[in-house]
Amino acid sequence: MKMPTPSSGLKSAIKGIFWLGSAALVLIIAVGIIYLISAQTSPSGKRIIKSLGDSVSITFDESDIPHIQAKSSTDALFALGYLHASERSWQMEINRRLASGRLSEILGKETFEIDRFIRTLGIKRAAEKQFDRYPIATKRLLQSYADGVNAGNAHLGWALPVEYFLTGSKPGNWSPTDSVAWMLMMALDLGGNWQKELQRLELSQFLSTKQVWEVIPAYTPGEPVSNTDFAKMYRDINVFNPNPLARDQKSKKLPATELTINEVPGGKDGIGSNNWALSGKLTASGKPLLANDPHLGLSAPAIWYMAHLEAPGLNVIGATLPGIPAVVLGRTDKFAWSFTNTGPDVQDLYIEQLDPKNPGVYRGLDGPLSFKVRQEIIDIKGEPSVRFLVKETRHGPVISESYASAKRVIDTDRFVLSLRWTALDIENQSVAGLLDMNHAKDLDTFKHALRKNYAPMQNVVMADVDGNIAYQAAGVAPKRTLHQGLYGVAPALGWEKKDDWTGYVPFEQLPNSNNPSTSWIATANQKILANNDPNPLTGDWDLPTRYDRIVELINGRSTHDLASMKAMQADTLSLGATPLLGLFKSVQSTHPLAQQAMELSKNFDGDMKIDSTGALIFNAWADQLTRKLFSRLGYLFTENYGSRNFRSPLILQLENPNSPWCNDPQTERIESCAETSNAAFDKALEQLSAQFGSNPKNWVWGNAHIAVSEHRPLSKVPFLGSLFNVAQPFPGDSFSVNVGRLELLRTDNPFETKQAPSLRTLYDLSDLEQSLFIYQSGQSGWVQSKFYRNMSALWARNEYLPLRMKPQKVGRQLDLAIKEK
Repeated sequence: MKMPTPSSGLKSAIKGIFWLGSAALVLIIAVGIIYLISAQTSPSGKRIIKSLGDSVSITFDESDIPHIQAKSSTDALFALGYLHASERSWQMEINRRLASGRLSEILGKETFEIDRFIRTLGIKRAAEKQFDRYPIATKRLLQSYADGVNAGNAHLGWALPVEYFLTGSKPGNWSPTDSVAWMLMMALDLGGNWQKELQRLELSQFLSTKQVWEVIPAYTPGEPVSNTDFAKMYRDINVFNPNPLARDQKSKKLPATELTINEVPGGKDGIGSNNWALSGKLTASGKPLLANDPHLGLSAPAIWYMAHLEAPGLNVIGATLPGIPAVVLGRTDKFAWSFTNTGPDVQDLYIEQLDPKNPGVYRGLDGPLSFKVRQEIIDIKGEPSVRFLVKETRHGPVISESYASAKRVIDTDRFVLSLRWTALDIENQSVAGLLDMNHAKDLDTFKHALRKNYAPMQNVVMADVDGNIAYQAAGVAPKRTLHQGLYGVAPALGWEKKDDWTGYVPFEQLPNSNNPSTSWIATANQKILANNDPNPLTGDWDLPTRYDRIVELINGRSTHDLASMKAMQADTLSLGATPLLGLFKSVQSTHPLAQQAMELSKNFDGDMKIDSTGALIFNAWADQLTRKLFSRLGYLFTENYGSRNFRSPLILQLENPNSPWCNDPQTERIESCAETSNAAFDKALEQLSAQFGSNPKNWVWGNAHIAVSEHRPLSKVPFLGSLFNVAQPFPGDSFSVNVGRLELLRTDNPFETKQAPSLRTLYDLSDLEQSLFIYQSGQSGWVQSKFYRNMSALWARNEYLPLRMKPQKVGRQLDLAIKEK
């Protein structure tokens, strides 16, 4: 027998490996094809549902908006839950786990710190207690929605969204309290005052109170709502951590995660929105026009899902939040409504003093008090479970043991920080308020339903077909008195009565307006005062740049129509840039590219157009100038620059040409603001050359200002991130009506934006069927669906899709049927 030669044996082995590899590749391709065929990315046909009261018909229009026709509200909400699960199953699973502090069960130790913080706040526990007090009729609606979610997930079968396979997980059970918990998470995302309080506390280690106000200024500079010298107060009681090394070691952002579930929600500048209503006196049709664009974090899939619900006593279309059984922003056939964040101060931090002999006791108003203590257990994928204790004071949960920035700043042997927050109140029934709003017959009953909105407080601007426009701030906020105590601007001493809450502002005293003489209403997170209450709802309003520009645009025309409303939503003139243009254009530089850059910027007027070179050069200069003035704050600047934009303190300091903040403390000579501006310009040119090449003609705003909708949690995973994320060049900046807040130090590209109009809607009350909408991704949460990102380019170009109750074209149809007896 002839023995095989080594070379022939090697060839056989290679051939075998080749065929084995080919077979594996064929198998993978076959499984992929079977998966793509089996995945129910666009369900249609008939589904038999056991727990349904009666059959429901769902038709999908050309934009893939479902039109749900049901014979009862419970069945309509069941169908909405079914669709949310069918289209956004993974998004809902992540949201459910985030609100319950259970991300680490499927994502591992990277998300432990987020889970611990959410468990410390007790979001799910609060939701359960609140749900117990909901009216029985509302509980039934929430339960029906939850049943729909679970039925929708069950009908997905084995071919789940690919994220489940990548994380080795499956959809969990959705309960009514998960919906209540997600509403609390929205309130947390739209809050964040406590983080600003914490930053003022941290700055007080190194700065005087006057200097702290220069870094995080009052809304009206020089007129803070509190006159307390809090920096001295903190030093007098020795509140600060005596060990600087410990502070430096814990100065990283919390949490650090490669999987990007983001940081603790809330605490970012610019989370807000625009809305405005014009009465018929200002419109071509003689009927009102209404506009809304909420500014939330961009995500893929989007935070919103459009839907139309129709049943006896219910006919509403608009934006829903997967996880919540209601149209949050939208219209009926009689009226339309819109939200912006009022931004009241509903979160206060308290410094609680520990008993040195008994760490289980803290100092109360009249003597020692015992902490309420509970144990939490977090299961972590691939790691042992972690048990920890959560303490509560009379004000609320102790956060300084679960939030690194809070823990590092104080002497933890003597103090803790607790949080009081309205949203955790057992009386909170905001989801019930949304359901009542959806069932309102007219504007009057809608306004009555707003009384149930608890948190987050919203500026609700409304209009109806009868020609009325109205405004109401809806939610709860603590009563405060100007210049009494700290007014919530910085952590208060928990054992002193003067900063305790004494009640909430009555609904009747909240700001409101009906058919004002101006014939228009607008809100953009600017300062709002009630006529009968001179005490502002917070001391930390946003800069009024968007509001001021909206007012300019409203007054700039005698007559408006849908076209002018579109132009207003697309407006990119930045009133946060215009105060700096004089200094910018007076720059003197010897940089080789300076002359060309200045020539390209000479006509720049603050309009952040997508094709503007001046916009990019200006923003790079403003970024570097901000760093030069405030980077001396060390980690307290680097950690917060991005979530805080620092534009307000920059503008204020540059009003003084010799501001001490312009001087570089590391040089012997004293620099003026003009000299620091010149140095910032040189640095900006170096940065732009490195990032975009040495030809300034290529320095176009749209090349740098990219709107990124991040997927949770795969956005930072190589290859998968580019597959799941949605990105578009985008105009605007942090202060324009068409907002695109810069990330600054938070990303490698400081000009990137992850917070922009998450939705745009326009309503013409002369014909509500002409209503329009757009958002930045698509209806589907399935990455392989054509509806995953189909709206992205339209959104970036400020184009719209119809929002009709009676669509001109109908695509697929899905029927949910009861089992025949």
